[in-house]
Amino acid sequence: MGLPLAGRRVLVTRAEADAREWAELLTQLGAEPVILPCIRTETIDGEATRAALSAALRSADWLCVTSPRGTEAVARLAGSLPAALQVAAVGHATAASVRELFRREPFVAGGTSRALGVALRARLGARAVVTRVVIAAAKEGRTDIEAAFDGSGVQITRVAVYQTMPAVTVPTRRDLSLEGIADVLLASPSALEGLLNQASLPATARFYTVGPTTSAAVRAAGLRVSGEATHPDFKSLVEAMQ
Repeated sequence: MGLPLAGRRVLVTRAEADAREWAELLTQLGAEPVILPCIRTETIDGEATRAALSAALRSADWLCVTSPRGTEAVARLAGSLPAALQVAAVGHATAASVRELFRREPFVAGGTSRALGVALRARLGARAVVTRVVIAAAKEGRTDIEAAFDGSGVQITRVAVYQTMPAVTVPTRRDLSLEGIADVLLASPSALEGLLNQASLPATARFYTVGPTTSAAVRAAGLRVSGEATHPDFKSLVEAMQ
């Protein structure tokens, strides 16, 4: 059986560090990835964020981080973690950043925040004492972890520690029609905005999105969605492409 994406030239629009991971996975599936970072991230660094994060962590039982960027932001804003605090991480890349920056072994689950929330809730089970969980994530990020704990009695505190912004407009946009791009992967409306700021698109390009919010942004820009992932992860995105 041949590789599922053999011969397809695929544009990856994630932030540079994340794009490399997807590019490697696409190559394994037979595709030829082209990286064009269309978003950038920055830590929300200020007295208010530092104070909110410090106060939340002091009384927390668990810290949830959903990306390497989130882990790096926590390390910058909070420094060391309380000794008794346990850490839960979304996926292996985030877990690796926890080990590197905090020298502790995290609880790891799935490749999505929803999967982590479900797995952590199952691990906590029915507790006689109140459990406090801090989620350090992106501003305006998904709230899947909170949703997984609905009705559990667990106290959730979310602290926005970084934000994602579209790439800025460039004087001369890259003409992707000259590069044989067949497919475009989009993980957020910000990525679409950054893409349109930097490039002109082939009329025949197929757009694949991680969910309905990104799909709505694609359609609002006058483009057609060729496929939408059923879950916000790479595996589901590839399934939408087949």
